[in-house]
Amino acid sequence: MPPASPNLADRLTGHALRNAHLRERSLARAESAPPLARLIVRLRAEVLGLTRLECARLSGISRGALRDLELGIHTPTRQTLQQFLAFCEGRDAGPQQLEEVRRLYAGPGDTLEEFLGRLELLAGSSRELAHRVGISATTLWEYRRGHFPLSLALLHRLCRAAGADEARAEGLWHAAARQRFLERGLPEAWAELCVLCARAGHPESHLLRLGVSTSAFRRLRYLELPPWGEVADAARELCRDEKEYRALQRLWVCGAEQQHLQNGDGFGGQLKRLRESRGIARRELADLFHVGGKKPARIIKHIEEDGLYSTQAYPAGLAAILAGKPAEQAGLVRLWEERRRQFHRRRRPETRTELRLTRELYGFELRDMEAILGYTSLEYQKIERGVTPLRDSALERILNALHEAGRRRVEELLRQRQAEEAERCAWQSPATVPDLVGLLARREGGILPLARLLRGAGLRGLWAGRLRAMAAGAEVPAWPVLAQIAEACGVTDLVALRDDWEDRYRASLQGWCRSPLGVELRLLIGAVATNLRDLSPKLGFNYSVLTREFQRLDCDEPLRWFHVERILRVVGVAPDSERWKEIRALWSTADSRRKSPRPEKSRAPQTPQRPES
Repeated sequence: MPPASPNLADRLTGHALRNAHLRERSLARAESAPPLARLIVRLRAEVLGLTRLECARLSGISRGALRDLELGIHTPTRQTLQQFLAFCEGRDAGPQQLEEVRRLYAGPGDTLEEFLGRLELLAGSSRELAHRVGISATTLWEYRRGHFPLSLALLHRLCRAAGADEARAEGLWHAAARQRFLERGLPEAWAELCVLCARAGHPESHLLRLGVSTSAFRRLRYLELPPWGEVADAARELCRDEKEYRALQRLWVCGAEQQHLQNGDGFGGQLKRLRESRGIARRELADLFHVGGKKPARIIKHIEEDGLYSTQAYPAGLAAILAGKPAEQAGLVRLWEERRRQFHRRRRPETRTELRLTRELYGFELRDMEAILGYTSLEYQKIERGVTPLRDSALERILNALHEAGRRRVEELLRQRQAEEAERCAWQSPATVPDLVGLLARREGGILPLARLLRGAGLRGLWAGRLRAMAAGAEVPAWPVLAQIAEACGVTDLVALRDDWEDRYRASLQGWCRSPLGVELRLLIGAVATNLRDLSPKLGFNYSVLTREFQRLDCDEPLRWFHVERILRVVGVAPDSERWKEIRALWSTADSRRKSPRPEKSRAPQTPQRPES
C-alpha cells in the first residue's frame, strides 16, 4: 500500500490513519539512523507503504529483528537481509533501491572481499554459499578476510553457485592477488608474472618447467628481475594474448632498468668487479673460505651471478677481503642486507630480521650460538623466528655479541689471508735450495707440472725424480742449474738462495773430497759450470787433462801454480781478491797436508782361534 499524501491523510480514519502516522514517525526517526537502516525504513514506509508490524507478518521476519534493523542497533544477518530483499522484489520495489541496499550492506563490490560478501548475500548466507561449492563456512570466512589466497577456479565456482558475473570477479581477483604480492615486497613485474601463474593454477616453481633457468629463478626469489629473454618463453605460455604479453614485457623492462639505476651491479656484481680488479681467482677465494665439494669455485660464481648466500663464503668476509676502504666495505654490506632483507620479508615475514641478517652476515650457524650466546640451537631458533618474546635491551645485547664475534672471525680470516699471501709469494725470494723447488712445485700444483713447465722452457735433465731429490735436500746441483730454474719460473731475488747453495754445495763436496783445495776449486767451478766437461772448452784443453789435474788436487799431490791459476781466471776470480789469496794459501800448504798422517780406518778385531785339543 503506497504512503498516504497529506491531503489523503486528513480523510483517513481509524487504523488507516494510525498506520499513516506510524509510517511518518518511522521516517522522521530514521533521519538520524545509519544509512542502511534509513534506506530500509524508506523502502518499507514510502515504497511499500507498510508499518513495521505489517512488514514483519508479510515477510516472515520477526518484529524484533526488523526493529533492530531499522533502528541500526544491529547489523542484520545475510539471511535476514536477503529475506527482506526478496520480499521487496516480490512487491515490485525498484531495482536501484535494492542495489543500494546491497551496496550499503556488502560494500560497492570494488574489492574481492566486498564481492565475496555480495556472493554470500545472493546465496542467502555464508554457510549456504560454502555448502554449494563444497567447502566449510570457516574456510570461506578466511578467504573473505584475505587470510588465505583464493584460487581463481574456486572463485568461478562461487560465482556460478551465486549467479554472479565471472568476468568482473576475475578482474577483482587479479587486482587482489597482485596487491598481495606487492605487499610482500615483490617488484611490480614479478608480481604480475606470479599472478599469471596463479591464474593458470600453478605455483611459482612451475616457471622452471616453462623454461626459466635455475639461476634466473634464484634471482626472482631474491626479488631481482633477470633479463627479459630468460623469462620470455614462460610469459608467452602464461599470457592469453599478444596485448597482455607486450604489457608484461614493457613492465618487466622498465622494472629491470629501475633496479639497475637504484642498485647498480648489486652485491654480486660489485664483488665480481673487485675480484677481477685485484686479480684474485674464484678458486683462490673458495680455498680461503674452505669451501668443499668437487667444484668449490662454483659457489663463488653463484654468489656473484645469482646472489646465492653461503655460510662458508660469508658476506662480511668477502667484503673485508675484496674491498680495501671501510666505506667501500660498508657499501657492499648494505647492498647485501637490503637484498637479503627482501628475501626474508617474502619467505618468513615473522622472523626478527635484524637477528637473522647479523647472524648470516658473519656466516654463523645455529649451532654456533651456544658458544657465542649460551643458547642452544632450538632456543635461539625460537628467538630468531619471533616465537620467544624478547625485550629491546636483550635484542641489543644479542646484536652486540654477534657483531663482536663476527669481527673476531673476520680478523682471523684476514690474518689467514696475509699468511697465505706471504706463503704464496715466498717463491719469489726462496731462502734455500729445497725451498726453491718446493715453493715452485706448490705454485704450479705439483712436481710433475713443474717438470712440464721446465721442459717447455727448454731445460733438459730436470725430470720429476731429480726435482723431488732437490726438494728433499738429497741433491744439490751446480749453480747454473738453479739459475736456469729461477729464470724459467720468474724468480728474481736469489741473494739468500746463493748463500745457502754455497753452504750446501761445499758440504756435499766435503763429504767425498778430502782436499780443501779441491773442494774450493770445485765450488768455484760449480758456480759457473754444471760440471768439469762444461768448463774444459773455456780452458782450451781436453776434459781428460782437467780430470787428471783434479785427481792430483784431490790427493794434495804437487801441482804447478799455473794449473790452478788458469782455472781461477776462467771462473772469474780477480788476482787481488781475498778468494785468490785463500786459494793460493791452500795450494801452498798442500804438500804439508799430504805428509801429515791421515786417520786410519778402524779395523775390526780378529776373532781368536780356538786352541786345538
